[in-house]
Amino acid sequence: RWLFFAAGPLEAAATNKAMGFEVPREREGMMGYGTYPTVMSALEGALSAGPYLTGDGFTAADLYLGSHLGWGMMFGTIEKRPAFERYWARISARPAA
Repeated sequence: RWLFFAAGPLEAAATNKAMGFEVPREREGMMGYGTYPTVMSALEGALSAGPYLTGDGFTAADLYLGSHLGWGMMFGTIEKRPAFERYWARISARPAA
């Protein structure tokens, strides 16, 4: 689920934001992700529940999503929220990073 969330809604929302595209309110339901703030809030909620997306264990979804977040925050396509920064700090501190 989280692999698809990162590759779909997160990527689309971040790209549209970077390109300056704003979804008209009456068409939010057509976008598949709604709005950029909706995507960021969903992600923030998931990352606030535990150290990793699915709890205590690091998964491929964490690798993919963590890389996406780190890159996005570095280049400004994803806003820096405390939950995102804490998550990225855990991901980037892993020995394999």
